[in-house]
Amino acid sequence: MSISRRKNEPTLVRGVVVVSALIATLTGCGEDAPSSDAASTTRPSATASPTAGSSKPARQTPQKPKKVTLSLAEIADTPGTFEQFKEFVAKHGTAKQKTAVKHLKGWRGYERKLVYPALEASSDYPTVDYEAIDGGDEAELDKMMGLETQSQHMAEALAAWWDIDETAVFQVYDRSGEYAAGTACIRPDTVKEEGSCL
Repeated sequence: MSISRRKNEPTLVRGVVVVSALIATLTGCGEDAPSSDAASTTRPSATASPTAGSSKPARQTPQKPKKVTLSLAEIADTPGTFEQFKEFVAKHGTAKQKTAVKHLKGWRGYERKLVYPALEASSDYPTVDYEAIDGGDEAELDKMMGLETQSQHMAEALAAWWDIDETAVFQVYDRSGEYAAGTACIRPDTVKEEGSCL
């Protein structure tokens, strides 16, 4: 009896080892060896971002362009400032400011008007017949009112570009070189809310 038991012991031990190995394989007992499911979840995706898992850089807020700090006299006398102003309005101005400023042809000069410094600009705006307005010409009156509105938009554009430190005047001259309607005032205390003042 004892002899037959010894003959069967190696077979029994081998059977136990095989069954144990089979159970371990089926239950995923080996923690070091990942299962096929775990392996599939860690495979990189073709659509995954190459920087996935890395911290995203903070969004940069667009910085406002620096304002020109020259005096109005320096703006009028410095070559290239008019082109800089037009470029600024083209990039940052409102639609109404862009429409108004496109009629400007250049700085005409600088002058002190009563108590305020004034930057003068030439334009291709039409000449207003003020005598006709006095005679009741509605078309000329409408033209004048339109120019006054345009001058406000020009002043707002100038206020956005120029670092205002005192009340000033933006004076526009029409295509014939005459005073155009709508001298626009630019005041530091109202520029943030309105852009300009009359």
